[in-house]
Amino acid sequence: MGALLKFILRFHGFILFLILEGAAVSLIFYGTYYQQTQMFGALQALQSHSYAIAGNVTDYLALKGDNKTLLLENAKLRNMLDYYQSHDATKSVAPESAGAGKLFSYIPAKVVNSATNRQNNYLVLNVGEWHNIFPEMGVVTDNGVVGIVVNTSAHYATVMSLLNRSFKISARIKRTEYLGTLMWDGLDYREAILSEIPQHVMIRLGDTVETSGYSAIFPEGILIGTIASYETRKGNFHEIRVKLEADFKKLRYVNVIRFTHAAELRRLEQQLLTQPNIPQ
Repeated sequence: MGALLKFILRFHGFILFLILEGAAVSLIFYGTYYQQTQMFGALQALQSHSYAIAGNVTDYLALKGDNKTLLLENAKLRNMLDYYQSHDATKSVAPESAGAGKLFSYIPAKVVNSATNRQNNYLVLNVGEWHNIFPEMGVVTDNGVVGIVVNTSAHYATVMSLLNRSFKISARIKRTEYLGTLMWDGLDYREAILSEIPQHVMIRLGDTVETSGYSAIFPEGILIGTIASYETRKGNFHEIRVKLEADFKKLRYVNVIRFTHAAELRRLEQQLLTQPNIPQ
């Protein structure tokens, strides 16, 4: 008790200040209706702001789960779309037991490492042989072509990026359906070169460039980009710069493409390359 009295006597000025300050705030708060509404408004704004911050933090923490869910849903929708696009074309020539109408399937994956500042760029995905991922499978995003799987382990896969000087793919101009070869020239990570388009073909800026489907890697009609500029080289062909739809510096989630008949098609192509010439 004596200690409490000593404390009060020692700090009586500060304690009196707090009492008077509390009384003044109380008078201000309850003095008039206007003052009450202003005070309540300020407190409500502060509370709303704190709730907004807490909500943003919660939403950010939930993004990882949401992204994974969206990735799985996108892969599911791609699989369904491929089924319905190819089913009518195959059901008349293949029995139901052969799995007709299921030419391509899509396996979702996450990019765990990538590069864009080299001449030969690669990506690493968090899926591998345990997920039925093997070399020579195509990799795409919702925005277009990404690359081709080149090596796999049990749980990971390395992908040759489209931003690799060794990458080549058969591509076509959607409007004209003329075919060419698309490759990267190592200059701009947002552009690639489409060559072998004949000079007589009328080129329009903004034309869509897509996969031709002339391989066992990518189905036809996968978006690559749009024509940004062009010029004529060697008098016979256009050299076309294509603005890539996929932004490789923002890649997070992709889909790996599995072509059901890939082994069969490659076996026939290999036989064609190795068989002797047929006499005329």
